[in-house]
Amino acid sequence: MKCLIGLGSNLGARRHTLRRALTLINEIAGVELSGVSFFYETEPWGVDNQPNYINAVARLETSLEPEELLNRLQSIEAALGRVRTEHWGARTIDLDILTIDDKKISTPRLTVPHPFMDRRNFVKIPMRDLIDGLAPIVDDGVRKTHGSPMDYRLKMIACVDRAWGLGIDGRLLYRIEEDMKRFREMTWGSTVIMGRRTFESIGKILDGRRNIVITHRPNDGVETVGGIEELFDRLSTEEKNFIIGGGEIYRQLMAYIVEARVTMVDAVSDADVRLIDLDGREEFKRIETAPRGGFEYRTYCRQKFMFH
Repeated sequence: MKCLIGLGSNLGARRHTLRRALTLINEIAGVELSGVSFFYETEPWGVDNQPNYINAVARLETSLEPEELLNRLQSIEAALGRVRTEHWGARTIDLDILTIDDKKISTPRLTVPHPFMDRRNFVKIPMRDLIDGLAPIVDDGVRKTHGSPMDYRLKMIACVDRAWGLGIDGRLLYRIEEDMKRFREMTWGSTVIMGRRTFESIGKILDGRRNIVITHRPNDGVETVGGIEELFDRLSTEEKNFIIGGGEIYRQLMAYIVEARVTMVDAVSDADVRLIDLDGREEFKRIETAPRGGFEYRTYCRQKFMFH
């Protein structure tokens, strides 16, 4: 099932809390985060005399039943410090199920589509970042603000086989001299982001680039971050930011990637780590295919962010 989730926060470190909520949503078994809007600062709705909110909308795919999904989202709210007191009052985090496919649900705990969705521009405006065909909305009380993972315009570089295999036993499947040269030229002067195993397989800091390793094991020889939220605290929107592996890092950040540069080798190997099939994802569009001898270069863009 495809779902839209509304996120809001007006207490504490609002941007960090929203990014943490996105990470936790993506970690729910049976849930895959597939897209996120920009962040929008909005005036309070329903109850005055409280701080402004930061709102966003996320898109996800799930195999969970609707009320089980609601249970998991409410568990995340509790883990992030939400205390339910005043209706529509201030809160550290609010996670609302907005839509689930074309379903209509009405139970004591859950109404879908969300009953107030069409009256809330702080929902409708970020929805336009994810869905084609929605009418333009002008609202001076809803202002785009910084802090969304989408602000950093993450790009991905990967080399895969025809079955989207990435590697085996912690090693890349292929090392193609022309492709490695292209990789160096493409990332030179930029930030490259990787997991610990990828860094160890490379065996050195990539020169001419800012190297960031996502790991819980600090390394004095390279810049490290402990997780996804800390990564976004460190990144700059002024730099080009490339995700270079491995498979788990691609998975954690896929919902935020706006461009993917894929080298596809014309072979199938016994890979134990695979990338998702970007041709099978409606949020991505292949915009370029450049054949070479035995492999091809492909470029994919996230459709709603192609012209942002």
